[in-house]
Amino acid sequence: MNIGKRLKKYRNERHLSQKKLSLHTGISQSFISSIESNKQSPTITTLERICDVLGITIAEFFSKPDNAVPDSLKPLLDNARQLSPVQRKSLINFLESLNGD
Repeated sequence: MNIGKRLKKYRNERHLSQKKLSLHTGISQSFISSIESNKQSPTITTLERICDVLGITIAEFFSKPDNAVPDSLKPLLDNARQLSPVQRKSLINFLESLNGD
């Protein structure tokens, strides 16, 4: 598994520069660059911070492409990624109420 390649893919999908990701995560731009070029590996804590900003879980980060989100759900996820953690929790609660959970 190529962590650097995946990070770059997810970052580019969200139209984030390394600098912007750095600002949102508090992780230096040079370290993000080193991860993407596979010169350094992130710790789990660092990867959690990155995934939080990218709006994905660590499990999603490492999931295989065949577990990809269907196109019909991508707009929902794109919008959810822009929500704050509190807003995401509210959205989850709302969706669970629709499902009767």
